Amino acid sequence: MIIVRDIQDAMTMKKKLSSLVRRSVHFNKDKKEILVELMLLVDELDKNVEREELALDAEFLEAV
Repeated sequence: MIIVRDIQDAMTMKKKLSSLVRRSVHFNKDKKEILVELMLLVDELDKNVEREELALDAEFLEAV
């Protein structure tokens, strides 16, 4: 299950994954090319998670 913070995040992920699927079919991408794009997407998500965690930490520290 993928948990997203809001609808915009969900739509962004849907567009990126749909685009990857579409391009893999239309341009006959091989497994390696698809995996590279998926790894880049995972890296981007990791950065977003880190940013959200920092924001939550900052909110917590402000509340204390």
